[in-house]
Amino acid sequence: MTLFLTVIWKEFRQIRRDKTGLRLMIALPLAQMLVLGYALTTEVKNTSVAVFDRDGGPMSRDLIRVVESNSLFRFRGHAGSEEELRGMLDRGLIKLGMIIPADFSRELERASRPVPYGPPYGTGMDGAGIRIMVDGQDANSAGVARGYLSAVLNQWAAAHLRSRLEAAGISPDRVRPVSVDTKVLFNPLLKSSWYMVPGIAVLLVTMVTALLTGFSIVREKEAGTLEQILVTPIKPIHIVIGKAAPFFLIGVVELIVALSIAQVWFGVPFRGNYAALLAFSSAYMLSSLGIGILTSTLARTQQQALFIIWFFLLFFLLLSGFFMPVENMPGWVRTLTYANPVRWFMQVLREMFLKGSGFAELWREGLAMIAIGVCVLSFAVLKFNRKAG
Repeated sequence: MTLFLTVIWKEFRQIRRDKTGLRLMIALPLAQMLVLGYALTTEVKNTSVAVFDRDGGPMSRDLIRVVESNSLFRFRGHAGSEEELRGMLDRGLIKLGMIIPADFSRELERASRPVPYGPPYGTGMDGAGIRIMVDGQDANSAGVARGYLSAVLNQWAAAHLRSRLEAAGISPDRVRPVSVDTKVLFNPLLKSSWYMVPGIAVLLVTMVTALLTGFSIVREKEAGTLEQILVTPIKPIHIVIGKAAPFFLIGVVELIVALSIAQVWFGVPFRGNYAALLAFSSAYMLSSLGIGILTSTLARTQQQALFIIWFFLLFFLLLSGFFMPVENMPGWVRTLTYANPVRWFMQVLREMFLKGSGFAELWREGLAMIAIGVCVLSFAVLKFNRKAG
């Protein structure tokens, strides 16, 4: 036991002597947290839009004014023809093009004229047609931007119809056959940062624990000191755990700081239990530390270790649900994600933050992380023992 504690103490002293590395392992993740928390968002803003107005009437001008004043869009002016509008899309000057037909005002006047066709009153409207041309290179952003513009146009049309009905003495509520009352739970303001920032914390903790653990053992290899340690009475498993323990503590500290930034700086509410969070984090770090140890048995230099760990992390990141929901992936890919510890911890952290979930709701994810962590760490230690032998 004394020799085991000596390995841990030696590792802590080595970390403290490396002043540059110590500053980097603290400062860089925090800087990444602050920058990525703003940069990684599912919101679509500042979408460039131009209009070809063939009508030129007061209604079309009012509609264009509404689009132009909306903060979601950047109005790039009027096109003189449909070909010019298409050319702006081809050259990447705009992402959305709106075409207002020549009979827009007349059709709008006809469509919004109240026509009783039995109680309650309806409008008998087909609608005035507006065409939207979308740059679909980025399918996700294009779909969201198109939805935003359609919503703005629908709101304008509803407000216009409401004013016409009120002027005719008809209650707008009588026109609507169905009234929908929507209540958004857990994230009422639909802030993407509330969803993305906890995920960024998971990625930072993963990189810190996996990279530092792998580098620590490989650095001993490069310096030739690992062989000297192996000929001492210390067992290989004690060397592995002794080297991993300091980085486990560093990972816990990094996670606490990252989540503090999430709450204080980005305003993400934490509704879960801190003891449960520590337990789930410990279960997850079995996997991230195991990846670092496993990498150290495969790599001979720190450059090789960096490449191998980045190879694993790339798959873990893309299959974690960080950028796209796991439910949207093909069936065989979803099956692969069951072996991805990042997926489970990301789900745990997001649900603890926004839903306040605990052991009762997340025990399956916890068992999955423990199972993966035990398998990865056991295999890494076994392989390290063979290398040592």
